[in-house]
Amino acid sequence: MRKFSCAVSLLVSIIEVLTAGNSFGQSNDLYSAELMNGLSNKGANLTKPYITAGDRTYIVGTQNGDFPDLGSHVKGEMGGLWMAPIKLLDGFWLKLTNEKGGASAWLKDAREFITYPYGSKFLYSPILDGIQVERFQYCPQGKEGIVVTYTIKNSTSKSRVLTVDFVAKTDVSPVWFSKENNIIDATDSISWNANRSVYLARDVKNSWFTVWGSSIPASSHALNVPTPTETIGLGKSASSTHRVTIKPNEQITAVFVIAGSTKNSESALASYEAILKNQDRLLAEKKAYYASIINRVKLDIPDKKLQQVVNWGKVDTEWLVSDLPGIGRFLGAGAIEYPWLFGCDNSYAQQGVVALGGHELAKSTLRTIKQVSEKTNGNGRIIHEMSSNGFVGNKGNTQETAQFAIAVWKVFEWTGDVDFLKEMYPYIKQGIHWLLTDQDKNGNMFPEGYGIMEVKGLNAELVDVAVYTQQALDVTSKMAAIVNDPAAQQDYAQKATVLKNLVNTLFWDETEGSYCDFYGTREQAITTTKGAIEQLQLETRADNRSHEFVQKEEFYKKLLAHLETFPEGTQKGWFTNKNWVISTPIESGIAPSDKAIKLLDKVRTEHTGAYGPYLSAVERRSMMTIATGVQAVAEATYGRTDESMWYVNKLVQTFGRVLPGSISEMMPDYGCPDQAWTIYGLAVPLITHVFGVQPDAYKKTITFSPNLPSGWDNINVSDLPVGNNLIAFAVKKTSRGTEYDLSSKNADWNYTIKQKGLRGKKYVLNGKTLTANSDELHVGGKSAIILLLN
Repeated sequence: MRKFSCAVSLLVSIIEVLTAGNSFGQSNDLYSAELMNGLSNKGANLTKPYITAGDRTYIVGTQNGDFPDLGSHVKGEMGGLWMAPIKLLDGFWLKLTNEKGGASAWLKDAREFITYPYGSKFLYSPILDGIQVERFQYCPQGKEGIVVTYTIKNSTSKSRVLTVDFVAKTDVSPVWFSKENNIIDATDSISWNANRSVYLARDVKNSWFTVWGSSIPASSHALNVPTPTETIGLGKSASSTHRVTIKPNEQITAVFVIAGSTKNSESALASYEAILKNQDRLLAEKKAYYASIINRVKLDIPDKKLQQVVNWGKVDTEWLVSDLPGIGRFLGAGAIEYPWLFGCDNSYAQQGVVALGGHELAKSTLRTIKQVSEKTNGNGRIIHEMSSNGFVGNKGNTQETAQFAIAVWKVFEWTGDVDFLKEMYPYIKQGIHWLLTDQDKNGNMFPEGYGIMEVKGLNAELVDVAVYTQQALDVTSKMAAIVNDPAAQQDYAQKATVLKNLVNTLFWDETEGSYCDFYGTREQAITTTKGAIEQLQLETRADNRSHEFVQKEEFYKKLLAHLETFPEGTQKGWFTNKNWVISTPIESGIAPSDKAIKLLDKVRTEHTGAYGPYLSAVERRSMMTIATGVQAVAEATYGRTDESMWYVNKLVQTFGRVLPGSISEMMPDYGCPDQAWTIYGLAVPLITHVFGVQPDAYKKTITFSPNLPSGWDNINVSDLPVGNNLIAFAVKKTSRGTEYDLSSKNADWNYTIKQKGLRGKKYVLNGKTLTANSDELHVGGKSAIILLLN
């Protein structure tokens, strides 16, 4: 065990005998119960989309239970039932008919939608004089199929005989970016398998198959039947009819299973039969899986709404996980438009995922990005996006290569997985070379190329690219030390120091009190401004150009005239778009404090809308969860806890605006209803700043430097995974002082309590009063309670 000063040595020597300590949280069932009970839309947003998620299949429709054409990447085809890389069905519908009298009704307009972590439920208004119906659906983990269950209740005093028509519309077709790679959708064919009472559909030119059937016998079947909702595509419709008798005040359950294969019909049939046979067990496993995710990192904080949102954040992040054969297990970017793999999105998201205990998902996602990038680029460059068919649509914006290195290091800090780091390091090293050689033609250490803001004409030396490159150099130098590459360690560390100084001098505009959008020539600034004008005009119809549009256009025109007054070839930082990424030097912590505070105040007062920073403070239109999240982290990095939580709570305010349990990509209520990188702005400020958890799992150490917001007197986190350890940590303000309560599963770890101004203060350990001789207290063992006296 490490040796410390006299007072700290005493603390270490008695730490093992401390019996009082923080427990590892309340029981799992109690903690996860609230979320497992689901959330209702309370009858609102019925025409808005939802996702019923699984790692091999998922369903997208609208919250009234319907399946209209949705989405833009494959226009009108992003909804339906999916088993990437193919769609299985456009949708399905149920019709009930009274055998006596012949009255019938489609179940098309649910009155209420309930989202559960593990599935979705639709509640319908009573039909046919006393028939009540609920529909529940889920996607079993790791299975190539979907389960849909209808519970049909007879609320009358007479037996009822009903015919149930289950109508499905096929669309066995490929994902986005297939046609461009000569994967062409063709017409579907459908056949009825009488022996197994199932339908089999396939694309006539591709080995794509869909099978569906029911737990209740079919009395008849029919092809090319009408559907209550018309959808585009090359699919066909079919129905199966089932006769049921329901006694008074009783109910029956009808289970339908849809399965698929990209190999052959036998595989699809095998999946169908296995899921139908085991659907109860598979549902129990799905519930247990999501309960385990919720119970990973238990929070107890005064702001119960934030606590609820962070817990749902774990869930709706998991909704975006895909496990694609031959590619890997990874976190997709967003539903419904971006369920595939992204470099930038995951470089943010995995920092939140790993802080909330998702170590394996973080590693498998980054492994997949590395493997796809290596196959596609082979030079260290990290891809921007890969469709679910394995094709890469964009080989990578410049900042993504740097961001990837940062994300790998953050994951390593939490996991201590040396094998993972050694696996990533060679490609990251190639990426550093690519950034500072291929992408830095003029050798000024500012890599060129598009960054996070994909603005027309903004192809220059951007602030986010420069900042994240500096951070990549810093963390890669630390990686080099661990993998025993001393020459690279020294080189990267020196370059990181140089680049930090360059960012803080050449990108800073004292007149504006801000970092600039990019560094470059007068000619680049003119091109960028013209691009902004062109993009603004393209995005606004000529017959709908408001006073607001005129003001924005006028700003850019005046800026253009101002730029033209500079001598040709002038090089400097240019403040042209006021994009939110000007805060990245603060988010990363490389900005001097005076510059950081000045810009933080400027963003809050001049660049921020109702829900956080505008993507462009010139255009002042759109706000996005990642921009708000980055601003929350930036405030936290400079110790401004209340200001940080102000931004975090802007995320909270948009919770459930469209999809119960989730936050929309574009704030407050549009874009993807579920977005992966939102977890960055929820988890990172809370775990790493408010709780102050700074892990170094490789060295089996954790530093705690908590910063409680105003009005918070008691915070607790338990079941927090760090490396192979499990931590519980609480902070409580009392009349005597501040109490820190630490518990650890393993005894061979060391911990530091770090607080400014601690030196010289009295603290109590196990009834004995001691004096701190620094701003840090070091402890080891399995538990400790420390009271810092007022």
